[in-house]
Amino acid sequence: MHTFLTNLISFNTWAAYRSAESLKTCPEMPPKGLELLSHFLQTTWYVLDLIEGNDDGRRWYDTPDYTFEESIAEIPKIDAAYKKLIEGKSQEQLDTMVSFIDFSGNRVERTISELIFHTYDHWTYHRGQIAMVVRQSGGEPAFTWYNRWVRDTNRGQI
Repeated sequence: MHTFLTNLISFNTWAAYRSAESLKTCPEMPPKGLELLSHFLQTTWYVLDLIEGNDDGRRWYDTPDYTFEESIAEIPKIDAAYKKLIEGKSQEQLDTMVSFIDFSGNRVERTISELIFHTYDHWTYHRGQIAMVVRQSGGEPAFTWYNRWVRDTNRGQI
């Protein structure tokens, strides 16, 4: 499980950089694209807070969006924080349930592994939206699918 989760984290990092860089191919930085980039980065910090038991009631939407430069700076911090989270954890620890209130106000439980996978899934969803915004804004969308990461980086071994 650790290799799988570590690969997802590395893939997300690689793909986030490419999505961010694709925004710069537009004649003008599309505000919606930057908003989406900021959103998936901020919510990833929020999920980490949930996992680590630091849920203070604050939500990602309570903070202002990141600028482009701030977004770029957050990507490696998120990578390091999530890799540190799983380092040395047993499968049993990764299967620990985390209880929290979701955005609809419902109490839900997810395992740590599920929450980490959720961040992968969430980033993928919004990278697709960023690609659409970039294309509509006259830029060149990034190729950010998992198989491209495997091929281009030998699974992160560049």
